Amino acid sequence: MMIRCEKTTWDGLEALELRAFDYGAWIIPSLGANVIRLWYEGSGENFEILRTPPAAAVFLSDPFAYGVPVLFPANRVSGGFYEWDGVRYRFPQNRPNGMHIHGVLHNRPWPPVSYHDSREGAFARLELDTRKDGDLRNVFPADILFRLDISLTRHGLGHRFSVENGGDHSFPAGLAYHTAFRLPFRDGTPPENIRMLLPLAARCVDDPVSRLPTGAVVPLDDFEQRIASAGGAPPLEQDLDFLYTSRARVPREAILRDTLRGWEVVYTADNDNRYWIIWNGNGTKDFIAIEPQTWLSNAMNLPDPRALGAVMVPPGQSWTCATTIAVRPAPTLR
Repeated sequence: MMIRCEKTTWDGLEALELRAFDYGAWIIPSLGANVIRLWYEGSGENFEILRTPPAAAVFLSDPFAYGVPVLFPANRVSGGFYEWDGVRYRFPQNRPNGMHIHGVLHNRPWPPVSYHDSREGAFARLELDTRKDGDLRNVFPADILFRLDISLTRHGLGHRFSVENGGDHSFPAGLAYHTAFRLPFRDGTPPENIRMLLPLAARCVDDPVSRLPTGAVVPLDDFEQRIASAGGAPPLEQDLDFLYTSRARVPREAILRDTLRGWEVVYTADNDNRYWIIWNGNGTKDFIAIEPQTWLSNAMNLPDPRALGAVMVPPGQSWTCATTIAVRPAPTLR
């Protein structure tokens, strides 16, 4: 059994390679600390879990369709700003009508501060600090430390995202991962043999033009109900690009089940992740993006952000959110 964490390069960029138990992963610090590759090689299997770009230029042409982009603040912000506790936070207006989308952490370098391996697995820590990054402080005008602990253990790939508030005002936190899974996981498996299962409760209603949520929800349609059922549904069967509320159960698991080979990839999100986004590129691509999200998009510009999942981190305190991606045998279906 190989366990290691070491520096390497990918397409001329500095990378960290983690190997532990039956998993391997590549982290690219300069590309938003994105885990652009995750693979599994155990029990006679060998397959790719994430959609990996062939080169950095391909990644940069479509950065939300590969690996695990870190979105903070998560998704859409009307007007490119919000205010809380007397502080205004301004973001690039990168969509029509002055809207902002996808946050400001996925496209900046995350300096690694430590990496090591042990009998328990391989571990890397990367950090962004507004006290050291003037551009980041222009967006978040407070003493904020963002920490990302990425691990490979016998439990799979772990992301542990932390916000430490060193300022004088409570700080709003809303996180998502725009995670793109490869379909199929290995060549030779027809995509229709993959079943997607998510604990969906309802679909969030959004404006048809801006795609900003209204705060209302509607019941799941027939296809979405199949996704939320024990049998699941093929992830590319229909076009998907929606935000959903999650059923309040622990753990919150999104599952991609290979019914042909008898394995499933399980994406587990902690209880702060109250929403899921599903996007499959019109159902015509070789991926499914499953996105755990802690707050409703644009929550800070709606009447009650806390009720919509916003976490207000008090001065001198921190907030942490954790997810894992793992492989396990699929249950026998009758």
